[in-house]
Parts: sequence; structure tokens; C-alpha cells
Amino acid sequence: MSDPSTHPLPIGEIVQGPSPFEQFLENNQKWLAISAVAAALGIGGFMVYRTVEKDNAIAAGVAFSSAQDIASLEKVKVDYAGTASAVTAALAIAEKLWTNGQEDEAIATLKEIIEKFPKHPATIVAQNTLGYRLLSQGKTGDATLAFQAVLDRDASNFLAPAATIALGDIAKKAGDLSKAAELYKSVSKDFSDSPFATMAAEREKFLTFTPPVEIEAPPAAPETPLISQPDSTPGSDTPTGNPLLDSFNTPGTTPPSETPSPEESPTAPTTPPQ
Repeated sequence: MSDPSTHPLPIGEIVQGPSPFEQFLENNQKWLAISAVAAALGIGGFMVYRTVEKDNAIAAGVAFSSAQDIASLEKVKVDYAGTASAVTAALAIAEKLWTNGQEDEAIATLKEIIEKFPKHPATIVAQNTLGYRLLSQGKTGDATLAFQAVLDRDASNFLAPAATIALGDIAKKAGDLSKAAELYKSVSKDFSDSPFATMAAEREKFLTFTPPVEIEAPPAAPETPLISQPDSTPGSDTPTGNPLLDSFNTPGTTPPSETPSPEESPTAPTTPPQ
């Protein structure tokens, strides 16, 4: 019998029998069937989840739109936790608390949003609002950190110009005019299309402007009392400097205009007719 190694198979000869892929399918048919079922269930479950999630988000939006007070907003926040409407409701709660004078509670709500929803789009709004709230309370250092966090989150976001202007205002108040000018200029340069660019340019323009000093108006001069005029009433003993009036006022003096003429005097001698 000849050695098979001395008689190699022709190059074009096709080996008969199942291929490796067919053998794999045959040997793992059971597991492949189970995997297919699991995949189908997974896809179906994901679709159901997405549908439920969408319906939940719609219901949350409807509930938020009808909420009018803090209590109803809190209900949206709790019942639809994890939805975008829940975060928006929290922002609305913070605004109402601040309006009602509950400043500390409003700030606490903003901080809660930032901590619990760091990746939510509304978080940057909460961060910027927090900066202004702290600034209004005179907490300049904390406000600076809040505004800087807005820039650190995304320097190109739509609130970056407002946060930069706020940082410029803080620097100006601290007396650092060069830093304030730099911040204002960066807004005009980097956000020229933003409506905040005009505001920043105005801030820079009046950065070194000194308003006129207000002075108190001098006190009004006291009114000069009128000099009393002498009594010129006939019969008064007070001399007036007027001879005619004084003649009326001097007892026993007959006014010149009333002195009788000799012809009219009853004591004047009469000349007998010739």
C-alpha cells in the first residue's frame, strides 16, 4: 500500500463534510436559541421602558404646568423624581421661596439641585442663580465660587457672559479695576453676538467714571421781619414826621387846614359899617 503523503490531493479538490461554522451552530444551537430569546426580551423590555418613561415625562410636564404653589410643585418634584420636570419644579420652588423672603431655604434648594443633578441641563441655571442670590446677601466670596463654577462647567454656555460680567462687578467693588476691565473685555471679545456684549461694553466704558459728589443745600436764609411803620391813625400820640398828621395827633392843636379865617372867627373884631 502506497504512502498517502507521496500522493497529495489536487489543489482544486473540495473537502466534503460540514463547515466549522455549521458545526458551531449545531453544537451550540440550544444556547443560541436561549440567547436569541433573551435578546428579544431585552429589546422588548427596553422598548416598554422607553414608552413608560416617555409617558411618565409627559405626565410630569402636565403636572408641572398646572402647579401654582410650592406645595403642588413639591408634589411634582417627589412624584416624578428623575424627570426633567422635577428639576424644573425645584427651580420654581427656589424662586417662590426667595420671593416669599425665605432666602436661606431658596439657596438650600438651589444647592440641592446642583448636588443631585450635576449633569442636568437646568443645573447650570441653578448654579448661576445661586451666584446672584449669594451676591445679594453680601456673600461675595461664595458668589465668586458659584459664578466660577458656571464658567468651569462649560465656558461656551449661554450663561457664561452673564457670569463673567458678575465676576467683573465683584472685582470692581473690591477695587480691582484692571481685573474688572479684563473680564468686561473678554465678554465683548468672546461673546460678541451675545446681548450681554453691549452690557459689558457699557460697564467697561464707565469703569473709571466718578459720579458727582452730592452736597447738602445751604439752609434757607431767615426771613427779615418787616419794620413796623408808625401808627398814622389820627389821634395817635406817636409822631410820624408828617407835620400835617402830627398836627392831628398833638392834643390842643388845630390842624392848619381847619384854622378859621379872621372873617369866619367868632371872636374877630367887626368893623362897623360906615
